[in-house]
Amino acid sequence: MTIFRIVTVLIGLIPLYLGGTGMLFGAAAMVPEPELYSLPAINALDSQYRYLAGVYVAVGLMILWSAGDVKGRASLMRFAMLGWFIGGCARGLSWLTVGEPADWQVSGMIVELVVPVVILLWQQRIVRSQQNAL
Repeated sequence: MTIFRIVTVLIGLIPLYLGGTGMLFGAAAMVPEPELYSLPAINALDSQYRYLAGVYVAVGLMILWSAGDVKGRASLMRFAMLGWFIGGCARGLSWLTVGEPADWQVSGMIVELVVPVVILLWQQRIVRSQQNAL
């Protein structure tokens, strides 16, 4: 279980870091021409980007908190992983409707669709083994 906790903490740091930098720096890096950054639509997109980055921070915090008590906080971990997985599905929907994203976003989508499933299966195995030990 110690390995699971270490992996969970490392995984929790990913959305915490990416969300934190997204909150601090906004969508400026996504805008090709800095002079466009003051347009109302860009301002609205930046606001939405920072909001969703805040949600990403919350997911990271839920994952980190869940690592402290694998069995007792199993539901919170499931909820956090569901949120992360749904985010990956949303990226896939964007790809289908708007077009292929940047390579780093494709990598992010793969992580968001695979890691939550692996973590939840692993967590379920740990919780069952703890229940059987009682």
